[in-house]
Amino acid sequence: MKENSIMPADIAVEHSRKIPIGVFSTNAYLSKPHHHIEYELFYLDKGTANFHIEDNCNAIHAGDVIFLQPEIEHYVEKPAEGSGFHYCALVFDSSIFENSGDQCRSVFDVIRIRRFLTLPDEMLEKMQEYIILKHNNQFGCDFFLKSFLFEFIAYILQTKQYELISPLLSNQKHSVSAIDNAILYIREHFKENISFDDIQKTTDYSKSHFARLFKETLGMNVTEYLNKFRIEKSCLDLIYADKNITEIAMENGFNNIQYFSRVFKQFMDCTPKQYQRKAKDVIVPSAIPDSIQT
Repeated sequence: MKENSIMPADIAVEHSRKIPIGVFSTNAYLSKPHHHIEYELFYLDKGTANFHIEDNCNAIHAGDVIFLQPEIEHYVEKPAEGSGFHYCALVFDSSIFENSGDQCRSVFDVIRIRRFLTLPDEMLEKMQEYIILKHNNQFGCDFFLKSFLFEFIAYILQTKQYELISPLLSNQKHSVSAIDNAILYIREHFKENISFDDIQKTTDYSKSHFARLFKETLGMNVTEYLNKFRIEKSCLDLIYADKNITEIAMENGFNNIQYFSRVFKQFMDCTPKQYQRKAKDVIVPSAIPDSIQT
């Protein structure tokens, strides 16, 4: 597995096995550049640190809130000797906002949330409270976490801390709607044994024109995109689901375990087992500090 693609923190409170939300509350953050396929809501509730995001170094202080898109390389530089920091974070996949085509998911897919946010104290306190509930494995804690993220997105929309974007790298010469239809079909049917022809039929283009249009718009061909999407979903299952690798492969559209392993290694530079083991190695339960005890 690529060193810069492991989980976003080296000490975690716990990962949900029901919904794809990871909760973190600790003073240790992965200090090597890394990225992940999920979104991250990071809140520094104590101290100071240097938060590196791609090529930028940002000095952050208690009260700062950062939102990270998937695939953004980042890490936290340890503060100077004698000082310290503590943070809380939620790491989540967009599937918590229901399936593609759902109105809430449709809204989330076409906005880009600002990187540096302003959230009310009561919302940040609720975030900390729900992390404690998850740490204590309280009944309904997953429901609380999911409801919090809906509340968070609603607040972002209400306060306009976002910008509208196209979900695709659109080219004005091309019909983005045709590619939108193809992408939507892939996301809804990726678990099935779908083919290029099945995807192409969602558009009005010939096979050759659709193949060229897809490649020019997304930078990869249809098979590559389908495999990439399936591998990303498999990565989430390897982290969050209590299933064996064969089950995960089959449930994400791979009918052949050898082919799944080969494609997985192509995208992730490691085997599914190595990825799963590395992810679990960095998930170590941590005590909740007195500063956020209820």
